[in-house]
Amino acid sequence: MLIPKRTRVAVESLVYIGANGAHQPIPARQVAQALSVSLAGLESILRVLREHRLVCSFRGPGGGYQIDSDLKKFTVLDVVRFFEASQPRVGKGSACDDFALDYQEACKKAFNSENLHDLVSAASATDSPVAAAKPRFGLRPLPSPVSPRGPNSVFQLYSCDSGLRNQAA
Repeated sequence: MLIPKRTRVAVESLVYIGANGAHQPIPARQVAQALSVSLAGLESILRVLREHRLVCSFRGPGGGYQIDSDLKKFTVLDVVRFFEASQPRVGKGSACDDFALDYQEACKKAFNSENLHDLVSAASATDSPVAAAKPRFGLRPLPSPVSPRGPNSVFQLYSCDSGLRNQAA
């Protein structure tokens, strides 16, 4: 059971909103920047979470998303099921197929043992709730802009020329 990026971002956004949005709604743009994902992709994920009543949204200035239900009732496996409509079918017969079935069952047990409330409380205890908040690319800063010393247009030639004549006199 491989977890797609969409499902991983759904869990991370729930943790981020739960850890930071206790007193006021968190704007989707802030969540997208913290998770380094696109705003349009995050909004489609938040729409699914809103349909399953995990988050609620508020429009207008000061709007955003907040946790809507008790996160103790939901596990990570529930969120995976919200985003994974059908599980891949693995036939029985070979050793590889048996391994794939055992692996899927182990993943289901692990995801079912983690409830979302525990993840949010663990994230609230640390300074940075989501480790994905670091930038993806190591870009160097741009050099500072250079302003010209001479005239910037032909219309400034006369004013510069008269300034030079006054200095020479």
